[in-house]
Amino acid sequence: MASMNALVLHEPGKLSLETVPKPSAAPGSVIVKVLAAPMWDYVPDILSGQRRYHLPYPLIFGTACVARVEEFGPDVKCFTPGQLVFCDYVIRLNDERVVQGYHGGFTPLEQAMSNDYWRNGCYAQWAKFPAENVHPISSSVTASPFELAEIASLMPALGAANSISVCPGETVLLLPATGFFSSSVIPVVLALGANVVVGSRSQESLDRLVSHFEGEIDGRIKKVVLTGDATQDTEALKAATPGGKGADAYIDYAPPMADGSHVSAGIMALKRYGRCCFAGVVIQDVALPYGPIMVNCITIRGQFAQGHRDVAQVIRLIESGTLKLRKKVQGPFALQQYEAALAAAKESRGWDKMVVLAPEHDA
Repeated sequence: MASMNALVLHEPGKLSLETVPKPSAAPGSVIVKVLAAPMWDYVPDILSGQRRYHLPYPLIFGTACVARVEEFGPDVKCFTPGQLVFCDYVIRLNDERVVQGYHGGFTPLEQAMSNDYWRNGCYAQWAKFPAENVHPISSSVTASPFELAEIASLMPALGAANSISVCPGETVLLLPATGFFSSSVIPVVLALGANVVVGSRSQESLDRLVSHFEGEIDGRIKKVVLTGDATQDTEALKAATPGGKGADAYIDYAPPMADGSHVSAGIMALKRYGRCCFAGVVIQDVALPYGPIMVNCITIRGQFAQGHRDVAQVIRLIESGTLKLRKKVQGPFALQQYEAALAAAKESRGWDKMVVLAPEHDA
């Protein structure tokens, strides 16, 4: 049996580089040679157990990846060997879903899926994905596989925008705006033809974030420094929208440590019939302004990651030149450099950097 190198997580805090059997193709699946897999800032927290995700130990950990097709099941007719692809790690079965090699799910059925066939991720030389999770990338794209790994942060951003039907000409609030995933909403919203108002409590972070887009956006990004006072922040957010009339949509990408105090301001800064998407990871309960939500007919929905169509759409936007890749690649790091990669990821908290693991890269 053929073998490969992979990063195997045996339990929280116990990650090691090992030689393991190479996966083989089965009906409905594709085997890919992994070229680039992103490692964002809180991956070290998952591996250490600080973020307690259900994981079926031992497993090959992993996120999404850019890869080349090597082989596929007998029923898979839509790929060719060597084809450049992006592999999404959210696997869906009817209403169930798991995040392959990353989160084993919440329900008993989801955990059964991750405990068995779809256990392993892509921090390895080769990986197996469901055929529907493998998305071709045109050979016309000039970005490197390492740069294309940014698709991993853009696809959930588009999933959030599409969930509330963001349209050209609209104004979208993004709170908070300076994280690894939240910042990816900005280029996505701009690519969809909408404007964006970004909020954060850090003036310095906002200035750096917006300056990254200067010269290309013609004033389509407005920034608001949040104070934590809902009334004051509502007025500031409204004032940043066209005519001070409020925003059409609001995407919330708050991290676990957020207290949620900004949520009321975001909702109250919406126009009548505004839409709100909760796409963050706030753990504690958040107070909502019931009266304004009712009076203004506000729609609120949650969005977990992305669907297959969102991934395909991100790739089309990149292929057309409408959506630009903006994160600065750190690395790439070979598998045997995984400790250095983890250290770099932990230090890269924020919007502008992306650590990339490249299994075939020379150390």
